This record gives sequence, C-alpha cells and structure tokens, in this order.
Amino acid sequence: MAHKLFSLVLMLVLALPVVIFAFAGDESKAPAPSEIMQKQIADATKVYGEKKEVYRKDVLDLFERKEKFARDKGDLKTLNLIKKEKDAFFENGKDPTLFFVTDQKRFLELAKLDLIKAYEKTIKDCLKMKLDEEAEGFSKELEEIRAGKIKAEIKVEEKKAKLIVLQAPFSAVAAKNAQTQLAKSLGKLIEAKIDLGKGVKLEMILIPAGKFMMGDPGKDHEVSLTKPFYMGKYEVTQEQWQVIMGSNPSEKKGVKWPVGNLSWNDCQDFIQKLNAKTKGGYRLPTEAEWEYACRAGTTTAYAFGDSITLGDANFGPGGKSVTVGSYKPNRFGLYDMHGYVWEWCEDWVAAYPEESITDPKGPVSGEYRILRGGGFNNNKLSARSSLRNNDSAPTRTLTDFGFRLVGTP
Repeated sequence: MAHKLFSLVLMLVLALPVVIFAFAGDESKAPAPSEIMQKQIADATKVYGEKKEVYRKDVLDLFERKEKFARDKGDLKTLNLIKKEKDAFFENGKDPTLFFVTDQKRFLELAKLDLIKAYEKTIKDCLKMKLDEEAEGFSKELEEIRAGKIKAEIKVEEKKAKLIVLQAPFSAVAAKNAQTQLAKSLGKLIEAKIDLGKGVKLEMILIPAGKFMMGDPGKDHEVSLTKPFYMGKYEVTQEQWQVIMGSNPSEKKGVKWPVGNLSWNDCQDFIQKLNAKTKGGYRLPTEAEWEYACRAGTTTAYAFGDSITLGDANFGPGGKSVTVGSYKPNRFGLYDMHGYVWEWCEDWVAAYPEESITDPKGPVSGEYRILRGGGFNNNKLSARSSLRNNDSAPTRTLTDFGFRLVGTP
C-alpha cells in the first residue's frame, strides 16, 4: 500500500510545472519548514527512507517513458521540457521521499480523506501526460476500490437494518433503551431540534423499528415496521405553521397550541415548503406508523391503560386550549397522541388486511384520507389508539383537524 501511495503522489508530482521541480532542486530558495512540516518530513522519511532507491527507479522509468513518447511524436518542445524536469528532480541526487512530502503534503491528506478522489485526479493527470498505461492501471485499481466501498456500504446498511426491532408489548425502560441504542448506532440524537427560523424549533423524537398488533382487539393484525423514523414530539403548532406559511388558519389562536382547521391538502403544502426550507425528508406518518408510535409498546385502549381521564389528555367536547406538551408523554416521549387535534395520516382509507403485513402504506388512490387520535371536540372513545376517522376527503377542514410530522433519520 505504501508503494501504491507513493506512486499516486508521483503521478501528480510529474504533472507539476518546471518551476516546482526547480524549487525542489534548490533548497536555498525554499522557506524554512515549520515544526509541523519537519515532523511530516521525519515521519515520511522513516516510512519511505529504506525504499528510496525503489522510488527513485520509479521516477526514472516514468521520465524515460515520457521521453520515448515525445521522441516518437517528434515533439522536441515537450522532450526538452521533460529533460529539464528530469534534471531538476535528480540534480545533486535529491531524495524523492523529501520531494514528495514537501511539495505534495496536501495531496497526501486528500488521499487519506478520500482515496477515490485521489485516484480520479491521478488518472486524469496521467491521461493529460499521455501515460495511458499508468492511467489504465490506476483505473483498474479504482474499480476495485469502488466495488469494495459499495460492499462496505451494503454491510453497513444491513447492520443498521438489524440494529433495533422492538416487539410489542414492551416497557418504558425497553423503549428508552432501544431509542438510546438506535441513536448511538446511527450517530443521531434521540430528540432532534430543527431551526425553522425566528427562534422557532421543530422537535422530533427517534422511533425504533418494531412489530405490534394494529387495530381493535379481535379485528387486529400484525404489522412490522422495518425502518426507524423521527416523529414530531408535538402536533405542529400555530407558530411553526406561521413561520413556514406566513399565515394561521386556526380558529382558536395560540402560538404554542396545535394549528387547526386544516385539510390534508393544506398539510401537503406545508410539508412541501418545509422540505424546501430545510434538508427535507418530512412527510405525514402512515397510519401504521402513527398507531405504533401512539401505542408505544402498549396493547391497551390508550397508551396510559384501558381508561383515560381529563388529566391524561385534551378531549371534549369543549376541550382546553393549552400549550402542547401540557399532558404526560407516552413511552416514546411523544405528547398529545390522544386528543387535542385529529392528526392527518398519509394513507387513503382501505379495509385492514387479515394477514400480517410489513411497512403498509395503504392503497394508491381512494376517496377519503385517514385521521387519528381524536380531537378536543370529541369524547374519549374517539381518542383510542386504534380508532380510525375514515370519512374525511382530503379537502375537508374542521376546527380540530391538525397533523404531526415524521422524518427520515
């Protein structure tokens, strides 16, 4: 590998103008090396010093091939230039090790950081110098490197896919541990905060992949979600909507209250503008993602048990107008999954399958879109984890129709 690295650097060395070779051949004109440079020279000399005669022969062989090519073409101008380069390089028996360290240290750093880019640059320079044989050799090595990189990336993705899969029912401790392990393996935060501008943040919670029983007892089916996702810690608020859309359609105003009076189409307009303003990847949750995140490992009617009180969630009729997050979170750390505003999902309405299913997304078309979670104008039965609001067209709006976002980790 050391020999190949030197050869890589050597290709670029020979592509440099004559003045650089002259600079290398006349140490009196060179500025005094810094302490860092001195260390780089010492390290490189230690690594390559014992083989400098091999490298010197490489240099000589390359010059001879260049000279032969110029002679065969009858290009005297190029031939004279090559001879000057050769004389400058070998003047007074200069050490090739010292040469390539002092004049190519930045290229060496590039090679360390991105070997593929280093090879691409070297191949390009070889072609410019008519060194087709060298270019072909480096091209073959580059193919091997790229193939190895692709295999490595596939292994990483396979490893990620197997990282964390929760099997409902699971406890609050298991949920937290899974989130912690997943965040560490992905190099992500359990709770991400995205700056929307004007001091407004979008807070997202990392949700591990998992399996659970979706739907009402006796009518449920097993669902497997194979990919982790981020989900909004809160329903989208009026201030978040305002900073992205420049307006507020809610009938009841409050910057920290959920935005309401929204159609499914309105949500898509917001998402489109949000993705354009940020790094993107935001969307509505699928119905399966929503119920899995709402249940958070529970198998009961609500995330808090088989019963729920006004101290657990904001439901009605005539629910409270309070700041999001005023009630306790579920095991994933998500707030207001029960009550406050109905939350639009991505899916068209369709009957549930009888068999188990993986990563369901619903049909590709339909008449109605799904809403989940219940609203402040509805009773507690509407806030059940499994309940489907399945009779609303994507253009329909109500005071307590809102949404929550999901995103890609």
